[in-house]
Amino acid sequence: MNPPVSRQGRFLLKLNELIEIAGIVSAHSPNLIEGRGPLPNDALQQYQHWSKKRSSTWLDELEALPCRLVAAAVDDRHVIWNTTEGVLVDIMVGSLLARVWGSILTASGRARHNFSAERMARDAMADQDQVHQQVLKLLIEGPYLTLERAVRLDRTRRKIERWSDVLAGHLVSRYGLADFAFDPDRALDFGEEQLREQAGTRAEQLWDLYLVCLRSAFPDIELPNNADATARQELIGAILRTLPASIFLEDGPLSSVRVQRCLNGGTLREGPPGAPSPWQAPRRNGKTTTSRLRTRRNGG
Repeated sequence: MNPPVSRQGRFLLKLNELIEIAGIVSAHSPNLIEGRGPLPNDALQQYQHWSKKRSSTWLDELEALPCRLVAAAVDDRHVIWNTTEGVLVDIMVGSLLARVWGSILTASGRARHNFSAERMARDAMADQDQVHQQVLKLLIEGPYLTLERAVRLDRTRRKIERWSDVLAGHLVSRYGLADFAFDPDRALDFGEEQLREQAGTRAEQLWDLYLVCLRSAFPDIELPNNADATARQELIGAILRTLPASIFLEDGPLSSVRVQRCLNGGTLREGPPGAPSPWQAPRRNGKTTTSRLRTRRNGG
């Protein structure tokens, strides 16, 4: 994936490209969770700062939107909604990042007894959820929002939420983090499949299938530029800087999770590290197959 770069050097990521980054990080997250080293505090602080800044900016913008629309001339209202639509999609994918990366941070922090990482993850998700609720309110009550636009945005929202559960599924299932899922049952379904296929090439094939489906599930939706792009890049940078440098190879790919487990001596047990989470959801007996993802990817 080679995202375009603006003249200022910012990555102008599209929606599907940003979700793909989250998918790659999730696929290789056991390398971080099962690693020996401490979590880099500067990267955690940067993630916390930009998460809070983005949520605060979005909340102010959404709260002011109805008054802007009412005060605007009739011919200008569709222009305002055209600009706002990109912001709403950015918020939706921000919720995906908060949940997928939040579940990774929580599992990583518990494995190291670093509970401040979990607190940061939960604070970021709580702030993001507050903004997400404002988006839902606007989709229902937004002044001068056409039915066609509302339906399109809601379809995008449901797809993003579904993909959030796909990408966080193995973390929800293995570490009892059901509260990081939009739909815990759906996340557990995908998580159980991912854990069954976790060894060797089978896992690689499964995640390759996910990424292929992901690229075709979303249109080429542009995300906002300028200050929004800067904040987005800083947030992604904080996530990538949290990953240990040892998992990157010279030619770019991430090293095998199996290698990381061998380096750890196989001492980390399967299951939630430490005390069980009070939010842990029960495991289900039902099974799923990759064919279900194909039937779901178009929003069905």
